[in-house]
Amino acid sequence: MPAVLACCQALPGVPGLTKNDEPTVVYALGGREGFSSPLEAALKPACQALEFPGTVFRLGGGHQKILGGLAAEWQAGRPRYLIAGYTAPGLPEDYARSLSERRAQAVRQFLIEAGVEAASLQTVGFGFDSSPSSPTSGVVVIYRQ
Repeated sequence: MPAVLACCQALPGVPGLTKNDEPTVVYALGGREGFSSPLEAALKPACQALEFPGTVFRLGGGHQKILGGLAAEWQAGRPRYLIAGYTAPGLPEDYARSLSERRAQAVRQFLIEAGVEAASLQTVGFGFDSSPSSPTSGVVVIYRQ
């Protein structure tokens, strides 16, 4: 499925999907209702960014420790989380987007297994985003909604 979403960016004649239009957000997994766009500047990270080296998308022990704390925090207040994946520059665009989606989905799956309701989680993969406020390395940033 991620490959299909990445390819839709270049379909000519489809409003919101051409490269000349304003940036659109393709949510990789879950409904959009009740979630803010990750392009909004007002979003604040819920925890430190999860760094991924190279083309790795599997979670390590450090990731799991951070996410375990976030899952415990969710139990107390039940906020919604937007999980946004990014990659470092230098990868082909389609591959970068797919990799960032896989990273975000791995984080989502861990949180679900730790007790967070799936409806409270949304993922999106950006690949490499060249805007000044975006990360410049392979990370997943989790935003509290």
